[in-house]
Order: sequence, then structure tokens, then C-alpha cells
Amino acid sequence: MVSSLQKGIKAAKSGHMQEALDFLKDAIIEEPQNADVWVWVAAIIDDLDKQEIFLKKALEIDPQNIPAQRGMAYLQKRKRDQIADQNDHLSDHTSPISPFPPKGRPDPVKDDEDLSKLELDEINKMAASGEKEDGKKPEKNKPVKSSEKLLKDLPKLSAFEIVLLGVVVVVFAFIGILAASAIFDFDLPINALSGSKAAEGLPPYAGVFLFENDLYSDIQQHQGLPSQDVGIPTSQTTNPTIVIYTAETNPETLNLIYETGEYISFNFQNKKNGISLLHAESELNPGLYCFQQLPANTVVEAASYWCFKVEIAPAE
Repeated sequence: MVSSLQKGIKAAKSGHMQEALDFLKDAIIEEPQNADVWVWVAAIIDDLDKQEIFLKKALEIDPQNIPAQRGMAYLQKRKRDQIADQNDHLSDHTSPISPFPPKGRPDPVKDDEDLSKLELDEINKMAASGEKEDGKKPEKNKPVKSSEKLLKDLPKLSAFEIVLLGVVVVVFAFIGILAASAIFDFDLPINALSGSKAAEGLPPYAGVFLFENDLYSDIQQHQGLPSQDVGIPTSQTTNPTIVIYTAETNPETLNLIYETGEYISFNFQNKKNGISLLHAESELNPGLYCFQQLPANTVVEAASYWCFKVEIAPAE
């Protein structure tokens, strides 16, 4: 944003002195402790006494201000020259007293009244009000913070670049989580990630699921007994609900086997939309359970297993 001082300087250089004076009035209120403001006010007005006052004000604020020093030196030299000129040519400016008005004598040149409107008291009042609004003296030539300067220098990103950057961050974060799980040997909440809200009453796709807390958790099919806990959700109840949705699995050919090898009796119900519900006839103990489906050709193919765990949360 262009300051009032900069606007005043621009107007003065363009020859619009009254407009420059108006801007500099605002600059005195905004920056009463800026020596450059007082130097430019002194440069615009014609009154030598006021020029001297304003230049002294600038030097009080900044004794090292070069324009103020040069202006003061020039002003003092100009005053000395005027005094010397008046002493040398005093008789040139006198005329005999006559009751008749002089003829052909030009009228004395008047000071520019438009540029004399800025009285000393008015400027002092504006400077005092500006200092009161500031509350404290602003630092001269306060440097821009390096962080703000750095932000201004950064290139602006397009919407596509922002989205691409977000995707890269998410991918690297997920890779970091996987690496941490492998290093520190902890299980990721795969069940929560694979679970789908049962808002529409149907599983998200065909397969076998553990249905609990309005979530469908996918139960992965294994050829043979699983060697890892991948695709094996965990139930927090002793009577979990298993859902088979439009899968090639026939509930009548399944066996429910406990981790000890014990066969568990269960009931199944065929519902609409290709859904079958399976429940154990009695409450289950904590541990690993698998539904086993034997293949038609037991010599070539291995049995298929869909496994889940039962872990009862301790009572609080």
C-alpha cells in the first residue's frame, strides 16, 4: 500500500504542490517521527522561518538525515545572502514620499496563499495527534521481518500444485506409518480402515464380513490356514454377527472351528438381497475362529478359511 508520504512526493515531483501538501498533512499524522516527512514539508512551503522550524524538527528526529542537513545549510546561506543583499541595495528599494500613487510600479509579489495554509500550530497539532494514536515512537526505518519477506518471495502455487502436494504428503505419511509399524512391531487398525458404515443396510461389496457397531469389517479369504493377522477382524462381543453377501460361499457347507480344533455349532439365516447371517448357537470364548469350506477336489485344492477373533473388553 502506498503511504501518504510517497503520494506527496509523487505529487510534488509532478508539480501539483497543493495536492502534495494535502498528502503530507496526512503523512504528518501517520508518521510524526519520520524525518523525511518534515523535510518534504519544508521543501514545499515558501516561508523561510517555517522551513527552518521543520528542518530543525527533522534533525531532532534524525540528526544524521542528509537532506535535512543540506536543507538547513542551504537555508542559512540563503538568509545570509538576503541580508547582505538588503544592506547593499537598501536605497534601491526606497522612493520619495508622495501623495500621488506611483505609476508603472508593479504590485508586490504575494506569497502563494494556497501553500501558506499549513500553519505551524496546525502541523504541531497533527503531529501531536499522530503521536498519541501511535502510543509510542515507531522505530525509524523499521526493517521488514525476515519471515514476512520470505513469504513474499515464495512463488504462488496453483490449485493443481496444492492438491498434488497434499497427495504427496498423505502418501509419505502413510508410508511412514507402515514403516513405523514394521520397526516397532505394532498392529495397524486395519479393521477400522476396512470397515464401512452400514448406512444403506448392505455391505459395500460382495464377500464375507463381521458386522458390529454398524460397521462391515471385511473378512479376507485364505487358501489354507492364515499365517498372519491380515484380513482378520476382531469382535468385542461373545455373539458376533457374520454376514455373507452375494458370495460364492454356501453357508450349509461351512464349518466353524475354534483355535483348539473344536467345532462350533452355528445358525444361519437367508435374508433379502443375497445376504446370509451367521450366529454361533452359544456365546464364544476369546480366541481365533475360522469358517472352513472344503473344496470339491480335496486332492488338488486347499480348503478356504474366513477367520475372525473374539476379544472381550474388560469391564470398567
